[in-house]
Amino acid sequence: MGNNSKIDRSWLTSAKESIGQWSYIMLKDADNNDIDWDWVRSLDLEHGIGVASPADYEPGAGSDVHDLLKTDLEIRDRLEAIIAKMSMVFMRDFDRHIKTYELPRALAYANRRLNDQIVLLRDRGVAEGLWTVTDEERQRVTVPVLTAARDGVVVDDIQDHTAEIVNARAEQRKADRAAREAQRHHRQMALFDADEVKYGSVEAGPDESAPADSSSDAGSPDYLVEGQPVINDDNPAVPSTEQVAVDETAVSEPAFARFRHAAAEHVASRQNAETKEYWRAVFLPGRDVDKVMGIDLETNGTEPYRTYIIDVGFEYMNMKSPRPADAPTGYTYDKDYYQGGDAYDQHRFSFGVTPEAARHGNPFIIQLTGIDVSQRVGDEYPLFDEDAEAQADLLKRLTSQPFVAHMATFEHSFFMLNVAGYAEAYRNGHVTIIDTLPMSRLWDEGSIPCEGHPDGDNTLDAYAKRQGALREDDNERHLGLEDTHIMLLAMKHHLTQLKAEARGPWGPDGKAGVGGKRITKKRHFVRHERRTPMYD
Repeated sequence: MGNNSKIDRSWLTSAKESIGQWSYIMLKDADNNDIDWDWVRSLDLEHGIGVASPADYEPGAGSDVHDLLKTDLEIRDRLEAIIAKMSMVFMRDFDRHIKTYELPRALAYANRRLNDQIVLLRDRGVAEGLWTVTDEERQRVTVPVLTAARDGVVVDDIQDHTAEIVNARAEQRKADRAAREAQRHHRQMALFDADEVKYGSVEAGPDESAPADSSSDAGSPDYLVEGQPVINDDNPAVPSTEQVAVDETAVSEPAFARFRHAAAEHVASRQNAETKEYWRAVFLPGRDVDKVMGIDLETNGTEPYRTYIIDVGFEYMNMKSPRPADAPTGYTYDKDYYQGGDAYDQHRFSFGVTPEAARHGNPFIIQLTGIDVSQRVGDEYPLFDEDAEAQADLLKRLTSQPFVAHMATFEHSFFMLNVAGYAEAYRNGHVTIIDTLPMSRLWDEGSIPCEGHPDGDNTLDAYAKRQGALREDDNERHLGLEDTHIMLLAMKHHLTQLKAEARGPWGPDGKAGVGGKRITKKRHFVRHERRTPMYD
């Protein structure tokens, strides 16, 4: 998928030419701090943004490993707060002041190398007997925690603050959602009040305007059924039968029924327009979905701005029409019992990591995938974020038909910061994403909530087993192509069953067309404070 014998990294410097565009739109980072764009402009993205040199990684080097690590961590925290905000800003730039997503990709490229450097500086401290490092779960993330190995060693100011930062942002997003919900509720209540003025109360009976001492008031012996006129000749405050039809203080039953129905319709229409409770539902396929490309990535970590794509597997499958007659058959997967099914045009590509990342290694990845990143160096294993040909080939495929992934937001996040042109194509509506995770959660009755899985077990492993794409006594392989294959098989089996039972895409809430998530509208907004754009 490309030859990296000659790598052109000049794009990393030219990417900074768009800083003027970004600074016009994006004033603060993800932690609401003012952004110093001159500092961003000063970063040497091509040659490294950390303060350590390769000699500083070696145990016994004369440099102060504590100070080097502290400075690198400060740079990383500052830069990642900017990167974390850029996707949202780019997608909401409806006036297209920002032309490309090249700058975030360049910053992520430099940040990956900086993170490699941080890891090796920690390793040096361990080798020198200064501290030990253990991985600890802190709510949403796992972080390395340093413990001083001898007296006099200070580690408090060189701890990894990722968990604090990520968890604080998550809590802020939660608070923001609650505030938006409160505002939405306030607006809805105001509309309800307006409806009551125009149509009459949805809750009250037809003679709500009768005097308080009326025997037709709720709770009195004469109060019968809501909406039914009460006639009481013994109480002159209650209108007579003849008055009911003409007195302006009383509403006739037919008229009230119409008003009540109209008010109820207004309530229902607003409730139906509310945001769906499960946000991943936008990724569900429609009933006309056919040719798709399934894809799965293996990486040496979970953060797309710190880690590398090391394995890519993708293949095609038609959900409705026959597979192409000229497509080769008999492809052999890592597990030979996998059914070929209707899959075709299978591809598997391996990529590498930097020498620094290889030096540190990753035992967890070896255990999970069998891939030893310490061996993923050299010309045989190009780095995906440096392989322009591989990126161009993948972008062409990602924009040719819907792509399918299980928990597709993971693949999407890596594509945004690794594939040249992907963010621009996505923003312009040329990318359609389908996710089998919400298919499992919403349409698979076998996905039963339990203590370990409150929303049901919707891992690819569990979903593929329930849909007959993986043996009960086996597990997903955690290799790109193999996981892609069982995912597409499970999806096709599932869709066939749903169609036969008139459920899912063929049910009352199903979508026509291909479905999936795709940018379809360009909204416009007015900034209250505009500055003259400065394009470098």
